[in-house]
Amino acid sequence: QLLPTRQKALDYAELPEQPKPFDVGRYDEDRRGMYSSSLFVEEGSREETNRRTIHVGLDIGAPIGTAVHAFENGIIHSVGYNPDVGDYGHVIVIEHYLQNHNEITKVYALYGHLSAKSIQGKNPGQKIKKGQSIGYLGNTAENGGWTGTHVHFQLAVNPPPTHDMPGVVALGDRDDALLEYVDPRYVCGELY
Repeated sequence: QLLPTRQKALDYAELPEQPKPFDVGRYDEDRRGMYSSSLFVEEGSREETNRRTIHVGLDIGAPIGTAVHAFENGIIHSVGYNPDVGDYGHVIVIEHYLQNHNEITKVYALYGHLSAKSIQGKNPGQKIKKGQSIGYLGNTAENGGWTGTHVHFQLAVNPPPTHDMPGVVALGDRDDALLEYVDPRYVCGELY
């Protein structure tokens, strides 16, 4: 659930933590009705026709503070904080190299909705080892206002200009987006 304001997110973060099961939000899933913030409407368009609702990453839900690990060796591309309600909060993007026989493919993995301490001491160019803990799931005051704590994990074939990638796209942009933001199950395995 997305809380409507930053203050509501801060208030929710002060509540006692409830046990949370692990869960998975799917790639290429149409999530109409979930994204209520104006952040998810393309600028200059009619809201009902260009609301971004197609999820182009995986959401792996877990309790606040759960460690997030790099799936492969890599180099930090960028780190940052997206403060808007409904956005990622604290983010790390890592450039990873995948080897398939004699061919090496570069991908950029976004790890979003992290805690504030996750990005401390992280800098572009820093080497990351496969399996290394790169951060922790943030609470609602840190993760963009989401009550269902999770890491948003997304792969891009091209380097993003900053620490940001669109986690959801409009239906009209779906086909192109699925080519740019490939299915994360390619590296995570069949989670569903």
